[in-house]
Amino acid sequence: MEIEEISKIEILENDEMFIVLASGGKPMYQYIYREAAEIYWDNEAKGFKAPVPRKWTHTNWFKQIVSVAASGLGIRLKLSDFTVWVNVPRQTKIEICNILKA
Repeated sequence: MEIEEISKIEILENDEMFIVLASGGKPMYQYIYREAAEIYWDNEAKGFKAPVPRKWTHTNWFKQIVSVAASGLGIRLKLSDFTVWVNVPRQTKIEICNILKA
């Protein structure tokens, strides 16, 4: 499984979660939509987007992105010491860090 480093995690103004990859990703990542998991690849911004939370929290959506990226694309997402957090509440950041440590 290929490892992709996360350069930025952002909660956008419209409340979508956006995860930018340091590598800029690969064109094949656009096919994540085939997993029918409500996640898509934004090729211009080079990141995965999850919808505005309805029943799920941002943490749940992050888990979904990690899971679908692994099963559908064969990539493992990883935080780094340089990952930038934008508009992410402290508790959500803690929960996301714990997800990737497990």
